[in-house]
Amino acid sequence: MTDIFLLRLRSLSADDPVEAVHHDPVRGAQALGRIPLADAAARAAGKRVLVVLPATDVLALSLTLPDAASSKLRASLPFALEEQVACDIETQHCALGPRMADGRWPVRVIARVRLEAWLTLLRAAGHEPQSMVSAADGLREKPGDLMLWLDGEDAHWRAPGEGPLTLPAGGTDSDDVHDSLVPGLVAALGERSRGTVGLVVHADDVDRARYSAPVAALQEQIAPLQWQTLDDGALAAFAPVYAQGVNLLQAQYAPKRAAGEGLHGRWRWPLRLAAAAVLLQCAGHAIETWRLHQATVKTDATLLEAARPLQPDIVDPDAARTLLRSRLDAWSARSLEPSTAPLLAELSQLAQAKAVSASLQVVALTSVEGGLRARLAADDADALTAATSTLAAAGWNETDDAGRAVATAADPSAIVATWRSGPRAR
Repeated sequence: MTDIFLLRLRSLSADDPVEAVHHDPVRGAQALGRIPLADAAARAAGKRVLVVLPATDVLALSLTLPDAASSKLRASLPFALEEQVACDIETQHCALGPRMADGRWPVRVIARVRLEAWLTLLRAAGHEPQSMVSAADGLREKPGDLMLWLDGEDAHWRAPGEGPLTLPAGGTDSDDVHDSLVPGLVAALGERSRGTVGLVVHADDVDRARYSAPVAALQEQIAPLQWQTLDDGALAAFAPVYAQGVNLLQAQYAPKRAAGEGLHGRWRWPLRLAAAAVLLQCAGHAIETWRLHQATVKTDATLLEAARPLQPDIVDPDAARTLLRSRLDAWSARSLEPSTAPLLAELSQLAQAKAVSASLQVVALTSVEGGLRARLAADDADALTAATSTLAAAGWNETDDAGRAVATAADPSAIVATWRSGPRAR
């Protein structure tokens, strides 16, 4: 692995210092502390720049996709994600990672305006990143154990064979924190029986002291508990994992390669030999193209065969594809019951509200009959209204006991309201 200069961004303000780490294959990770973003550009010169974005900006999913070239899979991602992303898929950027052992593909989704805002901030400070990843991608999967990273107000979970899941972990006291950790534990466990997996908790000294009691309270529902203290910070500890994370800079956001210099003299013959090798491979590519064409013909025949019970006179493969997709969409809509996907729809809706208002915070999150009750806070009333309008459009309602949004005694600058998700339509 080459030298990597890692930056962790938490806000879009150019005045806020950023966490920085230099990682090289010999000495490992060297934490540089929090430094101005502009100063980091000089230190990053000549190194691969990897930027870690807030996990709340990035939706992590895993998909089953057909066998095809990566470029074709990336082009088809918006169609595959239409039913899993609540907002307009055209406003989102989708990134594809390397295929996992179980055959699924990791996918990361981020709003285009948000990704472009981060890139604008970095370029204004003199950075041209080669990689951008979600903070949650630093949590390595471990067979047999749930992985939990306590990261300030966020809790990042990862179950064996699954991608990362980020939920709020903050609260005003230990009971609030414990309650906010429970939905994450339930979601991470999935269909696994409680007590059959262990829990490995990553935290620095500050977060370990803050969350020790709430984490201990979870031990009744899990097998062995193990703490991993992040002595030099999460960015240094997870640097090798981030280097293997799903790079958001794909398609039109892919980094441009530097123009070659001095392509003459001693490089002339190596380039000619390389060109000859490419020509020798043309026959192989032609054979592969023919094979793909035959596979397409076979796929079209399979589509027509599957569609004929629904429409016996169908002869157009594209029409068959459209017919089957519409029927599958109808079946999927009828089969999605709350018992099969508890809380995931509501959690996705909260994530979309966060994307609308960057200052939105989930102060408390409680499971109630038929959904969730969320206590939300924002820097001002306009930000809170924008976020709750998104929730209202998804069927959430402001609870009767919330009243109008008012400042709390604990945080006079915050505007707070309580909303509850409504029953799902059948």
